[in-house]
Amino acid sequence: MLPFRTNIIIFIIEFLCTVLLQIVYGASVYGWEVAGMVAIGLLPVLLVSLISLNIDNESVVIRCLYISGIATFYYMSYALHTQGTLSFFFLALGVTMTLFIRPQVIVEYFGITTAILVYMVFSESKIIEEFFDRQLYVTFLTMYAFAGVTIFFVVNSVKRYQMEMEEKNEIAREALEAKSNFLANMSHEIRTPMNAIYGMAELLEERDFDKKEKEYIATIKRSSENLLSIINEILDFSKVEAGLMRIAAEPYQFNSMVQDVITIIEFRVKDKLIQLECNIDRNIPRELIGDEIRIKQILINILNNAVKFTNQGTVTLTINWRGGNVSVDHGEDLGVLCISVKDTGIGISEDDLTKLFTAFGQINTKKNRNVEGTGLGLAICKELTDAMGGVIRVDSVLKQGSTFYVELPQKVADPLPCNFIRDEDTIYMPTRDFQIDFIAPTAKVLIVDDNKVNRQVAWELMKLFGFEATLAESGEEAIDRVKKHLISYDLIFMDHMMPFMDGVEATQNIRQLPGEYARKVPIVALTANAINGVEQQFIDAGMNDYIAKPVKIEELQKLLQKWLPRHKQFPVGTSLEEIEDICNKQEERDWKRMSADMILEHLDGIDTDTGINNCAGSQSVYFEVLQTFATSNLANVLNMYFEKEDLENYSVTAHSIKGACKNIGAHDIADKAYSLERAGKRGDIAFIWDHHEEMVEEYTAMIKMLKKIFFGNL
Repeated sequence: MLPFRTNIIIFIIEFLCTVLLQIVYGASVYGWEVAGMVAIGLLPVLLVSLISLNIDNESVVIRCLYISGIATFYYMSYALHTQGTLSFFFLALGVTMTLFIRPQVIVEYFGITTAILVYMVFSESKIIEEFFDRQLYVTFLTMYAFAGVTIFFVVNSVKRYQMEMEEKNEIAREALEAKSNFLANMSHEIRTPMNAIYGMAELLEERDFDKKEKEYIATIKRSSENLLSIINEILDFSKVEAGLMRIAAEPYQFNSMVQDVITIIEFRVKDKLIQLECNIDRNIPRELIGDEIRIKQILINILNNAVKFTNQGTVTLTINWRGGNVSVDHGEDLGVLCISVKDTGIGISEDDLTKLFTAFGQINTKKNRNVEGTGLGLAICKELTDAMGGVIRVDSVLKQGSTFYVELPQKVADPLPCNFIRDEDTIYMPTRDFQIDFIAPTAKVLIVDDNKVNRQVAWELMKLFGFEATLAESGEEAIDRVKKHLISYDLIFMDHMMPFMDGVEATQNIRQLPGEYARKVPIVALTANAINGVEQQFIDAGMNDYIAKPVKIEELQKLLQKWLPRHKQFPVGTSLEEIEDICNKQEERDWKRMSADMILEHLDGIDTDTGINNCAGSQSVYFEVLQTFATSNLANVLNMYFEKEDLENYSVTAHSIKGACKNIGAHDIADKAYSLERAGKRGDIAFIWDHHEEMVEEYTAMIKMLKKIFFGNL
């Protein structure tokens, strides 16, 4: 069905063509003077058409169009004495009305026009008989009525079909939404226990076990990773199928990308009688623009497939570059990565080649039952390749091997040759081959998760970094802890899917709490939901980052390094005594410690609770702000502009005093400064004369008090 505005344009064009025929007829029979009078009939429809383009109510627009059209045709037929042909013009207009697929409007239109034509049989009979015999006109009128009935049934059938299609589309949309919800729930339900299994295996890996027990632990981890890879393939395919897979276009280093792929595949072939050969064109540009992650995914999928179905022989990766032209729009050189993966495996029959890139399309499943996978890998490769504007194809001979060809258009960021050299010393290890490189014993971390096992796993993982996290089992408890602000947390891990209040809602509630601390404290989503789009949902809710379950120590370390305060991170091996000494010196450098209670007792006229909240809940930061406030006296500047009666700069200075006072909790002085600021903006010099001295006196007294507290003797 065409868009409504397009139908209006078609209606107007057809109407104009019909009217032009009338004008030409009038000019040829009666002359241009009469033709000009006929042309006046265009004005109502043109006016209505222009107005209709700005009206949202479609039914009103359609009725205005056909009523003005009927009036115009009647006027023209009267001016040209062609009333006998009016039924033909009405029929042409009626056919055009079918564009809008409104059965009720069709009934109205043909009812009105038929009544007009019947009326003309009696009122305009003499003029009609100049063209037709009365009986012939009645025949035309009868045919017109039948045409109206036919058009009504056609439009009504189309309308019913349209409604059926809309219902089916709605059912399909609901089915797609149900599938997405199912996949999200499946992802969450599987990843939640997998988090416990994988996390406990990670923790056990830290213990001192014998070789056999370490092999058991490694097997648990590998099995967990295999299961997760299957889940990820299903989820990836669902994203592609739903059109949610996004292709990025960012610069990446070609050598790094290819080396990552090769090291992963080298690990896959190390236990098989397979030689991995690489032929990489050294003239490929060293920096390209494209989706590095998706290109890796395509390469790894195809190479994995080759390794899976090859028991012995070779798997050969070849990558060449076919240069292109300079992009007119972007100015970058364009080219094509030409990739081929050749194996000496079992090959594929001609009949099975057609199934290769279809979903769940594992071929000859009886013979290949020992091969792991969902059968989605190549289907995903095909969709990703298409999304990048590339092509993928395969040549294969049964029992001799297969060759996959992929061509991916890429832009060039740096045209210098990559000079790729394979690093054969780099070995990919799926089990952990890294060491924790920092500890943070003074860190304050809150973990929010409704699952007891997940909380235990997270708590144990945090202990590896030298601190014990605080645990909360619900979003409500997390909000309460932040609201009471008994502890200033450096970082909050928030589970996504929790009963009663999920992590997104809990985060939104925390961000709405008063005080800068609630707005600034880093919150990281702990999510078992890998469906596309949830990442943006977390960011939109006010979260700072996210980490997927099962939590891997490598990823956790990167995240903690990113969000924990730098001064709380210490190299592994630093003793607690050294850390305590460093912290003490840090505090001494920040400001010479004195009794906090004593300071708070002497801050007369200041709402210290508000001031501390404005400093992210940190008392020490608040005291720093007070010291800065005490050394930035703006009273002299304000007095200078007062004496000069420079109201513009007076208002700016009063605004600064207001903001500074409000930050530390000096509400009374802030309000008085605000009143003076507004008076200056509206030019009310009398108000300033009456209130300036009082505000400056109180402001100066408060600064003297703060200087005495922080820099003098009590």
